[in-house]
Amino acid sequence: MTDLQVNSCEWYLSTNKANHHTDAFDNHELILRRGQPITITLNFNRPLQSGENVMFITETGQSPSEENKTRNTFPLFGNGNQKSWSSVLISSNANTLTVAINSPPDAVIGYYILSVSKNTSSTQEVSPQPIGGLYLLFNPWLHDDDVFLADENERQEYVLNERGVIFSGSDNDMMAMTWNYNQFEKNILEICFAILDRSINYQVDPQSDVAQRNDPLYVCRVLNATLNSKDENGVLVENWSGYYDDGVSPTSWNGSSVILNNWYFRGHKPVKYGQCWVYGGVLCTVLRCLGIPARVVTNFNSAQDKNGNLYIDYLYDTNGSSSEHMQDLIWNFHVWNEAWFIRKDMDSAYSGWQVMDATPLEQSEGIYRCGPAPLVAIKEGDVHLKYDVAFMYASVNADLTHWISYSDGTKKRISNDTKYIGKYISTKAVGSDNRVDVTNSYKYPEGSLEERQVFEKAVKKLLESPYLELEKKLLYFRKIEEQKPRRGNILSGMFSLPQVPSLGQDINLILSLQNLSADSIRVVVNMTASSILYTGRHKYEIWADAKVAPLGPNEGKHISIPLKYPQYKKYMGEDNLIRMTGLCEVEGKEERILVEKDIILVKPPITIKCADTGAMNSAFQAEVVITNTLSETMDSCILSVEGGGLIDGSIQKNLPPLEPGEKTEVNFSITPFKSGNKTLIAIFSCDKIKNIKSYHNITVAP
Repeated sequence: MTDLQVNSCEWYLSTNKANHHTDAFDNHELILRRGQPITITLNFNRPLQSGENVMFITETGQSPSEENKTRNTFPLFGNGNQKSWSSVLISSNANTLTVAINSPPDAVIGYYILSVSKNTSSTQEVSPQPIGGLYLLFNPWLHDDDVFLADENERQEYVLNERGVIFSGSDNDMMAMTWNYNQFEKNILEICFAILDRSINYQVDPQSDVAQRNDPLYVCRVLNATLNSKDENGVLVENWSGYYDDGVSPTSWNGSSVILNNWYFRGHKPVKYGQCWVYGGVLCTVLRCLGIPARVVTNFNSAQDKNGNLYIDYLYDTNGSSSEHMQDLIWNFHVWNEAWFIRKDMDSAYSGWQVMDATPLEQSEGIYRCGPAPLVAIKEGDVHLKYDVAFMYASVNADLTHWISYSDGTKKRISNDTKYIGKYISTKAVGSDNRVDVTNSYKYPEGSLEERQVFEKAVKKLLESPYLELEKKLLYFRKIEEQKPRRGNILSGMFSLPQVPSLGQDINLILSLQNLSADSIRVVVNMTASSILYTGRHKYEIWADAKVAPLGPNEGKHISIPLKYPQYKKYMGEDNLIRMTGLCEVEGKEERILVEKDIILVKPPITIKCADTGAMNSAFQAEVVITNTLSETMDSCILSVEGGGLIDGSIQKNLPPLEPGEKTEVNFSITPFKSGNKTLIAIFSCDKIKNIKSYHNITVAP
């Protein structure tokens, strides 16, 4: 009798992929979600004989083994066990068998080879015949999967949506930027598994690493580390210097796929450069691609607590200039990710959204990564829990303390603000581009009894930690208690802007001072203007001045402070941020208050004019309008237009110089080649300013 062989296999690709919510992948392979059956039809060279049984074998990773559950053998005629790989006969006809194959809900994700063998009544296994390959992903639609997400609208948003909105700017001037995740684009799935294969864990022990890929916690922890290039040849190199000539400026990126393709097809060479929103966008792409529900979150006034004491210490000299030696920083905004899954390593109360940060800021267990930290643990101040809850807690809930450093080496604390850190924590709404405030998921209302109780609990937990120098911490907290904060018993002050400041124009600030006492006073104000990065790091001091303001009893006074464009233009980077600081001292008194304002300069406007709807393979016209609001000519002007599903790659045009006040219109013809919600992005750069962007959403009908 001839050996049993498979002549052909019908994979029912379109039906199986549609059933598994993987039909959006631009990939000709079979892509499945674990714990859910597929149907295939096998055509054999002859009918099965009495006593014969078909055996299926699935294998993934290097040296697959039954012990690691990376090799699985299961018979056709057996029990349909939902806890392990299994198969069930649906129908048979002569040499043909139609079979349902199912994987367990905790199967290892990865690329599998499916083989067929014959098992006789003597249980002697014949050499298996490979019949094809398939990808297996996490399954948010399956109740028994650790990543199960009950709400279908949330699954559409956090797993299937290919475009998103990332918020940036500052707490009083938020901006929304479109980001193309494109997790189903050609090659992205292969690249995601290649990222896992470049991890330190895989390099050390590939068998153990692949075996643990059944656990979303493990996969997230590995991805979180491997997206940055600090410890291995990860995907992105970080850079906040403002100098990107040997790479790409972080503000130039509009989506993840270009970055991922650059890394993969250039020999896994880390891509230059990324900042926090780029890391957040790329990690969201990878998580959604693998089937882990994910979203991008922005925290305004985000703390970087380097010494881990839950206090952000800002040092100033007596002239109001900030110390260059400050370790702690407050970023205007910081972007990270949340992923949704069950935490089996701790109490079930900590399941749900898990916070992680792929931007390489701090080491965790010796590697640059942060999280996943349970969102519930951050809110409740459970800073002793893994992973990196303490660091994330400080990011949203540290106290801000201002100190003056005197020439004799002494320091004096002038304020302690419990409400400044962690404002307007934001993410994109489900089903729309609106901003949703999730601050209450991260902490109790500022100033509430619960919030202060959680803070005290967090401090206590940190003091119990064996990883901290206990005596030093106790001494520090004792000092904090001894010096009560001063908030200005005699004087109050604030900076304000009468109009929105535009790049290229003069800025006019108003310093408002109010004498709160019944006595006449003289106030000495030492002021500095500095260009800063969005991370809070000072780049250049632009200008410094001092003013004396006499104030009568209970008198208020407004002082005009002009800052001319020629003064600041050469100090501006892509962040277009100026920090104005005023140290106000009441002569003859102990009173000192610090007044600060961060100014975001508005870039010249560009707008896109086109229809809101279109149809596949049907051309439409788009017009981009650029206006020069600077007081000088824009030279070396370049306009680029791109959009996933609308334009293959990008369209670039060199434009003539733009005089001050001049406007130009540029027309494009666009033919969509994919249906769904798409975004047209226009990017303008010139010698004076880089990467001004505008977005227009278009719904493309099939």
